[in-house]
Amino acid sequence: MNLNMDIPKNYLEKLKSKRPLKITSERQECIQRFVDKINLERIGTKFKPATWRQINGLVAHVKIRDLYWLFKECERGDFFSKKFFGILKNLRAKKLNFATKSI
Repeated sequence: MNLNMDIPKNYLEKLKSKRPLKITSERQECIQRFVDKINLERIGTKFKPATWRQINGLVAHVKIRDLYWLFKECERGDFFSKKFFGILKNLRAKKLNFATKSI
């Protein structure tokens, strides 16, 4: 991945919401790290920047210690966001299979 892409000067301004998020917990800080890494990869692509709310919704069921594991695993991959969404999809599929087997 080419990280030396030209970043528009107003890119950070576009990412800021009308109501800035006040990070008050370890979990919020961790989720913000995911948002920042995912959005760095989205520069110059057809994908819009991810919002804090979107990522928080995806990882709402994940415990804080598992968020640290997830972040570490995503950094090991070639593409952070691809690994992130792939692991979450896999976790949901396993959870769904477990739920259907127990019925």
